[in-house]
Amino acid sequence: MNTNSLYLPFLFLLLTNFSLFAQEDGEYYSLKEALAANPQDVRSLDLSEESFQTLPKSLNAFTKLKELSVNGIQLQEIGDFWAAFPELEYLDLDDNEIKSLPPSFTKLQKLKTLYLADNQLSEESLKQIAQLKNLEELNLSNNKTLTTANWNALANLQELKTIELLRLKLKTCPDVLSKLPKLNYVDLGENEIENVQMTFGPSFHNIDLSDNPLHTLDIQAPNLKELYLNRTKIQILPKKLPQLYYLSIDNAEMQEIPRQIMAYTQLKELSLIGNKIGELPQGLTQLQQLEELYLSNNQLMELPAFFAQIPNLTELHLDNNIIGINNLKTPMKKLKLIYLSDNIIDADFFKGEYMPALEELYLTNCMLTNCPNFTGAPNLKTLYLDENMIEILHPSLIQLKKLEELDVASNEKLVFPKGMENLPLTSLNISSSVSIDDVLEEDVVYDFPSFIAKLPKLESLEIANIPYKTIPKTWAAKSTLIYLDVSGTNIPYEQIKELGLYLDQCEISWK
Repeated sequence: MNTNSLYLPFLFLLLTNFSLFAQEDGEYYSLKEALAANPQDVRSLDLSEESFQTLPKSLNAFTKLKELSVNGIQLQEIGDFWAAFPELEYLDLDDNEIKSLPPSFTKLQKLKTLYLADNQLSEESLKQIAQLKNLEELNLSNNKTLTTANWNALANLQELKTIELLRLKLKTCPDVLSKLPKLNYVDLGENEIENVQMTFGPSFHNIDLSDNPLHTLDIQAPNLKELYLNRTKIQILPKKLPQLYYLSIDNAEMQEIPRQIMAYTQLKELSLIGNKIGELPQGLTQLQQLEELYLSNNQLMELPAFFAQIPNLTELHLDNNIIGINNLKTPMKKLKLIYLSDNIIDADFFKGEYMPALEELYLTNCMLTNCPNFTGAPNLKTLYLDENMIEILHPSLIQLKKLEELDVASNEKLVFPKGMENLPLTSLNISSSVSIDDVLEEDVVYDFPSFIAKLPKLESLEIANIPYKTIPKTWAAKSTLIYLDVSGTNIPYEQIKELGLYLDQCEISWK
């Protein structure tokens, strides 16, 4: 029996009864439906699909309400009946046109989460928000009217853990942030802050200062774990961040890696994407806990030998540089993933014996004319060799007994080594791998690679834009194939149906 014949009616039943299931949990997405129910049963109400400019007074019937969302409907007035919601814990009023908060708003003493981003709030609103003593999460982003506000009013929010103040045109970091003992996360992205000198408490773990003209960051934050400085002009970093494990300074026009980074010995992830770094300092070996290093889109010319001295490195992103030299002399024992796409390397660049644990290798668009030798990297599961000029795949390919995903699309007319059918491939892409001379010939026909029909675990197959006219009549993967792309070939759909593949079982593209 076709399992889809049972699945589709079940899916239809699930979708048509979604509203009923939600109501059983006290969740409503329409004011009309909520008013028709027992008001005491309404726990969550989302009115973001309504079209009123003022909140209706009928809302005060929902005295047990815990969550209310009314965002993105150009709401201008929110009424003065908030004392009716003594149990409210979550309130989302983002993306409206609210200018002021009513007196009764301060009655929301159980409120923990308040979203008021993208409104037009007055400075007086900060004083009202400050009376919500149990507030833990606050978003006031993109309220341009708060650019010059006195943020000290928020010092009363001693339970606050998260605050988002993006796109406010702030020129300085509000001092009040150092006075909130439980503050955990701060987002000050997309402001006009140039310098931050501040001390944060022991609960402070995460700060995002991306998209500021920031050049100096001099903070005391003993337990800071994550720091985002993307698209800044940072030149001076804190001397000590003893617990920092994630640092991102992408697209900051850096020409060299700041020396202060070498002191962050607990770093596990370091991202320096999109800079102008041409040389890597050996001091990176001080980052003995480093697991993931992102250096894509820079100006690096070589893979340095000292990478082998960073013992825990498991991911290395070096795509889109000008790398051509591999200086490794000893193995990177834990490296599992390396991106080398969009570099200019030759087949001898890859040395599998120096990456024995490697599971994913990306060599897209590297101008390869020959296929690398994969000996020494027996754990490869994912291999991308697409957009090169390879004609013959190296015989070592069939020794990759764990290989599941192979992409060799957009190469020359490929010659596969014998024994490909023994690989445990679940995904294969050979699309657009044709001889340049054959592209100009209308009557050219390619023989379909026989090993493909013998792959028992294949789930995804892409053979687009290759002049095939016929395919084998029996397939080992007929029951497992879920995606097939034969677009740009001359294979008729009748042949696909003869295999036992139908659109309700397998997504098929053929024209």
